[in-house]
Amino acid sequence: MTFDSNSVNQPADPVTARDSCAVADASGQTFPCGKDGADRGVPLIVPVVFEAAVGAPVRPPVRLFLGTEPAQHRAERIFFYSLERVRDPLRRYEVYRMTGLPGFRQKGWRTGFTNYRFAIPDLAGRRGRAIYNDVDQVYTADPAPLFDQPMGGRAYLALSTRDTAVMLIDCERMAHCWTFSKACRESKKALHAQAATEPGLWGALDPLWHARDIEYRHGQSRLLHYTTLHLQPWRPTPEQYSYHIHPYAEYFLGLEQAADVAGYEIYTAACPSPGFAAACQQPRSPLPFTGLPGGLDADPQASPANRLALVGSWGDGGVDGTTLRWSFDQLRRDDLPACEAVAATGLEGLPVEDLPWVLARLFERAEKWVYIKVALGPQRQHGNSVAEWRLLLRRVALRYPGRCWQLDCSDGEGHVHRFRADFPQRCAEHGALPSVWVLLGKHAGDNAQMKDIAKALGWPYALKQATTDDGSQALVAPPWPDLVISAGRRTAPLARSICQRSGGSTRSVVVGRPRAPLGEFDLVLTTPQYSLPLRDNVVDMPAPFIAERALDDAALEAWRQRFAELPRPWVALLAGGNSMPYQLDAAVAAELGCQASSAVAAQFGSLLVSTSPRTSADARQALLKAIDTPVFSYSFGSAEENPYGALLALADAFIVTGESVSMLTEACMTGRPVAVFPLPIRRHMKARLHHAIERRLGIIDRAAGSRGVPRQQNRVGRVYDQLVAAGRVKRERRTEEVHLALGVSPLPEGLAHPPGLSPAQLANARARALAAIRALIEGERPV
Repeated sequence: MTFDSNSVNQPADPVTARDSCAVADASGQTFPCGKDGADRGVPLIVPVVFEAAVGAPVRPPVRLFLGTEPAQHRAERIFFYSLERVRDPLRRYEVYRMTGLPGFRQKGWRTGFTNYRFAIPDLAGRRGRAIYNDVDQVYTADPAPLFDQPMGGRAYLALSTRDTAVMLIDCERMAHCWTFSKACRESKKALHAQAATEPGLWGALDPLWHARDIEYRHGQSRLLHYTTLHLQPWRPTPEQYSYHIHPYAEYFLGLEQAADVAGYEIYTAACPSPGFAAACQQPRSPLPFTGLPGGLDADPQASPANRLALVGSWGDGGVDGTTLRWSFDQLRRDDLPACEAVAATGLEGLPVEDLPWVLARLFERAEKWVYIKVALGPQRQHGNSVAEWRLLLRRVALRYPGRCWQLDCSDGEGHVHRFRADFPQRCAEHGALPSVWVLLGKHAGDNAQMKDIAKALGWPYALKQATTDDGSQALVAPPWPDLVISAGRRTAPLARSICQRSGGSTRSVVVGRPRAPLGEFDLVLTTPQYSLPLRDNVVDMPAPFIAERALDDAALEAWRQRFAELPRPWVALLAGGNSMPYQLDAAVAAELGCQASSAVAAQFGSLLVSTSPRTSADARQALLKAIDTPVFSYSFGSAEENPYGALLALADAFIVTGESVSMLTEACMTGRPVAVFPLPIRRHMKARLHHAIERRLGIIDRAAGSRGVPRQQNRVGRVYDQLVAAGRVKRERRTEEVHLALGVSPLPEGLAHPPGLSPAQLANARARALAAIRALIEGERPV
C-alpha cells in the first residue's frame, strides 16, 4: 500500500472528537466537563485521524488510545506506520496520543505513561469503545476486528487483570472504576485490583491480539509487543539498559526502513501537530546572520534571486535584498521557490513531532546545501541533543541524496558541535569512488560474507589474504583505502593497524564478533548467535550477510534431469558437522537420517543429501545408512560436481543441521519450508565452567517471568556486557538465537511452513547493513 501524506492524519473537530469531556485551549488550560459525571479538568487530546476513503459506508470510527512518551519517538512513528499499512481504507481510525498528560504522580512508574490507560474512560467521554496500546507495539493485522468484536457482557478485555498493555474498553461501563483523577493519584497495582475485584468486568483477550516477545507466532499473531525493555530494537534509553538483539527485531527495523523510504511521518506540512501554530507565534531573539560557514558559500555564478533562503529567527545583519526570508509557517506552502542553499535557525523551539517534515521541506527547497543552526537545551531534554539532531538529519537526508548539509549545535557553555555531510560535493570535485580492502582469513564463511558486502557496495575493492606471520603487514601499504572490512580474530587486529597507520582516514567494518573492544571499530555487523551487546556502532542483523546466487539455466536444467526420477517433494538435507560447542558424531548423524527419512516418507518424497567440509567420514556413513527413502547423495570433496547451488534452486523444502547458520540462511532465502535439526551441545572443561558461571549470574537461561517472556536485564547483566564490549569476555555461540530470528522449527513441523522471515525481510536486513557502511564514508563528519 502506498502512503499519501495528504490523505491521512487529518485533525478531528474537537467537538466531534469529545463533545462531553473537558476541552483544552491552545494554552493548555482545561475547562470542566458538565456531562455524564466525568472528572473536572480532563484535558482534550486532538487525535491523529486516518480518514476513510470517499464513498465508504458510515461506521463508528476505530478509536485507539496510545500510551507514549518523548523517549519513544522512534517506536511511536512505527506504531502509526504499522497501523497505516494494515488498516481498512474504508474505515476511519482515530489515534489519541497520551503523552505529557497533566496532574499525574509518576513515582514508581516504569515508563512515562504507565497510568494513562486508566484515564481512557474519561478521555473518551465515557462513551463508546476504545482500544488501548502501549507505544512499544506494532500491528501486523487490522485492529478493526478487535474493536468490533463482541465483548460477551464484559467491560474490558485484556490478557489478564494485571496485564493491560493491550485492552478493549467499554468506556461507559468502566467510567465508575477508572477515572482521570484516580489514574493521577493511585498506583497501577491498586487500579488493576479495583477492576479485578468487581465481578463481570474483566474478560479474556484473544492472545493473538497481544503477543509478547517470543510469544509471537509468524502468520498468526496480530500484534507484536516488544515488552522486554533491554531487547527493544530502537534502543530508546541506552543510559539505562545494555541492549541485545531481539529475536523479532527485523519486524520493527523492516517497518522503519519502509517508513524512511516512504518519508512517512505522523505529522506533515499539510497537517502539523496541534502545537505547531502556537510554537510559530512564540517570540524568539533574532540571531545575526554572518553568512554561510566556509565551504558552504553559494555559487557566485548562480542567479541572485535563488541563491539563498533564510528560515526561522535570523536577524537582518549580513543579508542583502536578494535573500529570501521564510517563516516556519510558510514552509507549509507548496509554491516556495527552490534555492541553492537554505539556512535555518530556531528549530529547537518547534514541537519535536514537527521537526521531520520541517527538515524535509528545507531539503526539498535546497538544491545544494542545507545549513541548520540550533541551540541545545538541558542535558536530558529529549529531541534537542547533538546525537538526536544528527540522527534526524541523517534520516531525512536519505531521501535527498544530492544534497549536502551542515549542523551547528551550540551548547550552554558556548561550544559549537559542528558536523558536515558533503559527500556529493567531494565526489563532484575529485571524481573518484571510495576504495575498499577486504582482509581474508581462514574461514570460508567469513570470507564469503566480506566479499558479498564488498560487491554489494559497488565500490572498487581489493582482496588481501591475511596470514599469521609478518607477511600480513607486507601486504598492506599506502595508499590507504577509504574502508577496510575484516572478520574474526585473525584479520581484525590487522584492520585496526591499517586504520592507525592511515592517520584515521580509513574506516573499519568488522563482521561477526571481533574478539576485541567494540569501540575500536567504526562499525560492527553482528548476528544473534554471538550475544554481543548493542552499542552505537553495532548493527544487528537476524542472519549473516549472504548474497543471492543463481545457476545459469543450462546447469539448472541438467540438475533437474538428474533428479527427475526421484519422487517429489524433493527435500534437501544439508549436513554440517562439529563446530564448538555443537557436535555431529555418528550417533547423532544416524538420528538425523532416521528423523529426515520419517518426515519425507510421510510426504512420499525423496531426500537430496549434501555434506560439508565439517562432516566427518563416520558421520556421513551413519547418516546415509540410516536413510530408507529414495535419496540422492553428495559427499563434499569427492570428484563429483557439487550440487549445492542446484539444491537451493530446485528443492521443495530443506532440512539443515542447526550449527550451520550460513546454510540455514541460504535455505531461508528461498522462501520455501525449512526444518532445523538442532545438534547436541558438548563442552570441554573450560567451556563448562564458563557456562556455569553465566547461569549462576543470570546472564543466560534466566527463569522466565510470570508471563513466560524474558526477564528484564539486571545490573549484573549490564556489568557483564561491559566486559564483553571491552573484549575481555567471549560469549559462547548460541545458534538457537538465529533459529528463533529466522522463524524455523525442528523436524517435522518445519517442513510444513516457510520460515518466519521472508526473503524480502532478509534482503532488507542486508540493505540496512549496507546503508550503515555507506554512512561511514558518505555521512556527516566532525568539522
